[in-house]
Amino acid sequence: MTLPQSDIEVYVLSCPTENIIAWLENTFTIVDQSPLSSLSTKVTLSFKENRIDVTILEQAAGKRFTSIWFDSDQTPWENDMACAKQVFESLNCEVRCNFQGWEEEGDQDPDQWWRINSHGEGPFIWN
Repeated sequence: MTLPQSDIEVYVLSCPTENIIAWLENTFTIVDQSPLSSLSTKVTLSFKENRIDVTILEQAAGKRFTSIWFDSDQTPWENDMACAKQVFESLNCEVRCNFQGWEEEGDQDPDQWWRINSHGEGPFIWN
């Protein structure tokens, strides 16, 4: 049995926060939503009777990437990559996630990431 990942985080390229929130509304029940700053929004979701806190942070990696961080081990995804695949299918924008989020063995390069876009998907170095 695989233990759930303690949290899930993906990065989306040039995707408006409004589109991300619309995707969350279609996937979960939004219990609460509040801006934390001009670049950050906190959303509380309900999923299978669990509460999931999500932080959406624009310009998290450069000016064009937005982080979507699910601070919970109760998401519907086994790992970052499973979430990234659903985000790409739903939002049709490039998605990146940490390669280590799904790699079983240790000793991974911290700059090794997984990228999904209209050209396909695969590992790459993001530095």
